Amino acid sequence: MGLDMYLEARKYVSQNDWVDGVAKTTRDFMTLASLGPDGLSKYSDFGGATVSIPVGYWRKANAIHGWFVREVQGGVDECQTAYVPREKLVELRDACKSVMSVSVGVDRGDVAAAVGLLPTSGFFFGSYEMDEWYFADLKNTIAMIDHILSLIPEDTWDWSFYYHSSW
Repeated sequence: MGLDMYLEARKYVSQNDWVDGVAKTTRDFMTLASLGPDGLSKYSDFGGATVSIPVGYWRKANAIHGWFVREVQGGVDECQTAYVPREKLVELRDACKSVMSVSVGVDRGDVAAAVGLLPTSGFFFGSYEMDEWYFADLKNTIAMIDHILSLIPEDTWDWSFYYHSSW
């Protein structure tokens, strides 16, 4: 029980490519269709399928959750799924880096407040301290986002990201 947080990447796979005015079923779609029972789409006139891949997970990283709620969910925290533009992932990563790279003598709490990464309270959301767990969550978030963005180039329009939580 408690705050679990998920980031997923989704890609739309078109059923057909048009070659010289003729629809040809794509190899990617055929691969996906082979995963289901034969004839599953017999009565469906859909143009493709969406693949969803889990690419990130946090447990009780309440500061990160609070950031997503404010920045991509419009302040509404109802465990809903929310679209996360690539630019927002970069913004979150950079915010985490800002807190992690605070110079000696500068209050990390002030920097965390400025970038929206103060601990967020909630039902079984974990510690509200800026302790070793908090900083481990930030470090993990930086590594996670760097990894995701390295695999999906910036000019790739067919992948999108979504965040949701459960508590």
